[in-house]
Amino acid sequence: MSTSTQAPSERRSTVVPPAVLHLAERYALAGLLVLVVAFFSLWPKTSLIYIQPDNIRNILGSQTVLAIIALGSIVPLVCGQFDLSVGSVAGLTSVLTAASYAHWHLPLVLGILVGILTGALVGAVNGLLVTRFGVNALITTLGTASVVTGIVNWYTKGLAIVQGVPDSLTQFGSKTFLGLPRTLFLLVAVALGIWYLLEQTPFGRYLHAVGGNPAAAELVGLNIPSLVRRSFVVSGAAAGLGGVVLLAQSGAGNPGVGATFTLTALAAAFLGATSIRPGRFNVVGTLLAIFFLATAITGLTFAGVQSFINDLFTGTALVLAVAISAVLRRRRTLS
Repeated sequence: MSTSTQAPSERRSTVVPPAVLHLAERYALAGLLVLVVAFFSLWPKTSLIYIQPDNIRNILGSQTVLAIIALGSIVPLVCGQFDLSVGSVAGLTSVLTAASYAHWHLPLVLGILVGILTGALVGAVNGLLVTRFGVNALITTLGTASVVTGIVNWYTKGLAIVQGVPDSLTQFGSKTFLGLPRTLFLLVAVALGIWYLLEQTPFGRYLHAVGGNPAAAELVGLNIPSLVRRSFVVSGAAAGLGGVVLLAQSGAGNPGVGATFTLTALAAAFLGATSIRPGRFNVVGTLLAIFFLATAITGLTFAGVQSFINDLFTGTALVLAVAISAVLRRRRTLS
């Protein structure tokens, strides 16, 4: 009688081919998205309203701000840095853009530039604190978020700025084009820009190198502090643009809204890193994660669950995504 000397890992690989496992990892989130949409579309409790065109347009349009913020946040994440200020920065830029019209009477384009450049400036400060003074990125950006929130509350005294926002801006945020929200086309442009930056430019390749192995990146002569600073600037500018779009959609600079985006943006970024290119932050995976969370939460809302379930769902998704991303990154490093 012969005994098998095949290792357990080898025996498992003969049951499920590695190519199949790889495909399952890459497209599991996309499959979950399809299943969630199919479930709530067929479930009698939600089927009458869930699959309606108006609801689909609402899901696509309502996620634009979050998606822009999340896509910006993955740029520092690629090089191993967290930006916990993105939501607060979006709130700040929403208020300052509204103020540029209501209080300073700036033209439309200049007001938009105020928002984006303000976000970029906060990002530059974050990058400087992290690289020049060696402050941990988590502490830096958490502190920045608190400072930004304080500035917004001081300037607005807790009141929304609702007057003077140009109609052309609010119409962009509320109207459709070709049956789709106009803001969705802006999101596509931002997604293509971030994808090109991370995947097709030396800057993006250097960021991946720093995130993958900082010691090796330093040995080959990469200017890590400069790369980290610029990654925070991109993240801040994206959050600034998100704030402008938030103003366009709501029609008011609300001081109490922005910070709520941070948790969901990070959840989407980490959940996206488990898909398409497992173990690596990527644009397509982030977008899939955003719309997976949105479709699931919308379905749960239509089903009548209590509101705390939404936060529970998002928080659980974040914890699981971080754990899975860590495992995938470690496995990729070992391979």
